[in-house]
Amino acid sequence: MHVILYKRHKATCANRKDKTYKRCRCAVWLEWNLNGKQNRKSAKTMSWEEAQKKARIIERQHNDAELGIAANPGAPKTVAEAVALYLDSKRGEDLAANTLYKYKLTLSRLETFCDGEGLFFIKDVTLSHLTTWRAKWTFESPLAKRNNQERVKGFFKFCYEAGVIHANPAGQLSSIQVKADEANSVRPFEPKEYKAILAAVAKSGLKPRNAARVKACMQLQRWSGLSLVDAVCLSKDELIKAGKTFRIRAQRRKTGVHINNVIPGWLGKELLAVKNGNPQHIFMTGNASPKGAVSTFDKMYRQVFKAAGFPGRGSHEFRHTFSVELLKAGVDIRKVSKALGHTSVTITERYYAKWNKAQQDILDGDLASAW
Repeated sequence: MHVILYKRHKATCANRKDKTYKRCRCAVWLEWNLNGKQNRKSAKTMSWEEAQKKARIIERQHNDAELGIAANPGAPKTVAEAVALYLDSKRGEDLAANTLYKYKLTLSRLETFCDGEGLFFIKDVTLSHLTTWRAKWTFESPLAKRNNQERVKGFFKFCYEAGVIHANPAGQLSSIQVKADEANSVRPFEPKEYKAILAAVAKSGLKPRNAARVKACMQLQRWSGLSLVDAVCLSKDELIKAGKTFRIRAQRRKTGVHINNVIPGWLGKELLAVKNGNPQHIFMTGNASPKGAVSTFDKMYRQVFKAAGFPGRGSHEFRHTFSVELLKAGVDIRKVSKALGHTSVTITERYYAKWNKAQQDILDGDLASAW
């Protein structure tokens, strides 16, 4: 396989008719034919000499692959093929839409890095490459950095165990230290942030019908504590009306724990007014599976967060807001745990202990009495 170099000249370049002219400041591109398919790729340089080096690397990698220098001749060879196989494996695990999105995002970053380094084949990625890439990460917190690394390590472990590569280059990546309080940190929405998000629904570019559904779903999460999957998949039978009182009576899909939470009357009326053409569900139209519906809402949520100026926030923060506001109001943490559908109050305390006003007030009183 042979890689051909050519210049993709700018419209203002005086040499635009000669694709082999080397001395202008136009981008060099690479072109090759593989299995009857024409491939083109920017060398990401204006230097003909640098582009030639990248071309030779591509030729060597392809020739090695053709000679069978891989862990398993029938296994994926390119980085993109290995990523696609891994994501198929993750889809088979029925992960939450938001979780699957995080895997896609991490691995798309890996593909972008490999592309810039001229690494077409997964076998050519080394510990040195991954260390260099990690040093360029710009995540806001060590926790986000650690979570991203864990997804990378999971990917390469899968590739190794599937026979795609001979050795796991990510296995020796050093650990990223995270403080205990940060590992269990939550980010509830401040009142101003919550208000801004709801206001941003109208300017997010969503169609009116979808905008109404998204706004109602966000408010449902905020005032009931439901996760996104439980909110999106809520059936009309699980919205109970008794007189002027509305409540959510449902079983959590993650834990199987039943919840029975009262919600504001105005919210109950708004949920009943949601139009989706489905007689059984409030938000699901019936045109997609529950998993597909959750994925659609997750994408619409991100569109709204971006319009509100909070592109890094997530749907689970509505659930955090529900919990934190109750605790700040003095509600006992055991009751909050029950409202959340946690299997144990220990889980609730792990994430929300610092907001447990009622418990702190009791402790303060006991200390004052002892003094």
